Amino acid sequence: MQRIAAILKSFDAENTPRRTQEILTELGMSRSTGFGLLRALLARGWLERSDHGRVRLGPQARDLAHAAFEAPAPTRPGPMVADPRRSPEREATPELEWDPALVRMVDTGRYRKQPPCRIGFSNASTSNPWRRAMMQSLSYARKIAQAQIAEMLVTDAEDDPDLQLTQVNDLVAQGIDLLLISIASVNHDPLSDRLAALADDGLPIVAVDRRPKDRSSLVSFVTASDHRIGRVSALWMAEHLGGRGRVWMLSGLEGASPALRRQQAALSVFSEFPGITVENVSYTDWTEQGGADAVARLLGETGQAPDGVWCDSGLQGVGSVRRFLGMGGAVPAHTGGDVNEMYRLCVQERVPMVALDYPASMGARALELSLEVLAGSIVPQRIEVPVQIVLPRGCETASVKADAWAELHVQWDLPADAILSQGPALREPQSSFRPRMSA
Repeated sequence: MQRIAAILKSFDAENTPRRTQEILTELGMSRSTGFGLLRALLARGWLERSDHGRVRLGPQARDLAHAAFEAPAPTRPGPMVADPRRSPEREATPELEWDPALVRMVDTGRYRKQPPCRIGFSNASTSNPWRRAMMQSLSYARKIAQAQIAEMLVTDAEDDPDLQLTQVNDLVAQGIDLLLISIASVNHDPLSDRLAALADDGLPIVAVDRRPKDRSSLVSFVTASDHRIGRVSALWMAEHLGGRGRVWMLSGLEGASPALRRQQAALSVFSEFPGITVENVSYTDWTEQGGADAVARLLGETGQAPDGVWCDSGLQGVGSVRRFLGMGGAVPAHTGGDVNEMYRLCVQERVPMVALDYPASMGARALELSLEVLAGSIVPQRIEVPVQIVLPRGCETASVKADAWAELHVQWDLPADAILSQGPALREPQSSFRPRMSA
């Protein structure tokens, strides 16, 4: 609450709009926590956008002095400074735009380990450019912290939760000090149960990108707001179409938690527009071929193109756009960013689009956090890497404004499969990247 109050008090008497980064720098807040707080305040009317990257006090701010705040009560013993409320209803619903876990901290003193340490990373897969980019960012962080890491064992589950369960057991058998994991499927109960048992036995577990169904097994979770990605992209689509039109939804990998949360958030938004008809929801495995195949199948079934194609990532969006370009004529409005080629195609061909890049740099942040856990630090229960809205000029809607222009965001000198949410320092040539795989 002190951080929220500090943000609201940072505006002058004239309520002059301020740049978001300027506010966070002045208050000494991290980007992950700070942007999470700003998004929550914007969503609830405490702040409002005034221009690109600038905010000011919103209509609710005048009532701040009378607002009642309730601290959540812990419901189970453990190392948490504050534990989240848990209920079957909460588990069954998509995450809100604001997650209180962003300001809940975990005392990891019981996991303190004298360096160097052994870390096991159970990766869901390296099946697409984004996942390989995330792995590269983690590898970069490992090089920086090599004095603290005796060995890092890496496995690739190839999006198979049964294989991942076996690999997790292998990593544990090799005596790791911490398990870093990106879950192959949120619906795989045996894997979720095994992680819960390992946590009960005292093994610290940190998740990155994809989390298990039971979050209580985790010390912390490093991610970005999938709810924001799904909600904002769907809102843009609905407003761009004037509240009326036929939409096809191309989700990523069935059973992956980011795909589920983005899809739930998008469907919730579309349901608020009676004139929007969601004709189909397909899964594409987050691949270009998957996107192209889904569009080809739907065109064969319906005989006509939709008004819009909602993609939760440009990984499959590239395949969709290419398929429509191959047919000739206008390409429907699309959503989905991440990969350089999606921006190239949409900018070159003037395809209306919105993108919220899912930051591959979370791999590096997850390893940094893992080392903080093994140092016994107090760490956030959840870390969200910031996500910005990218739009071509002329494509803003009433509610969705650009943080960056697509024409400036695209990188013409980088490969088609470059992931733009990575900084240059985190990029490595694909051919040179060889993670050490455990047996």
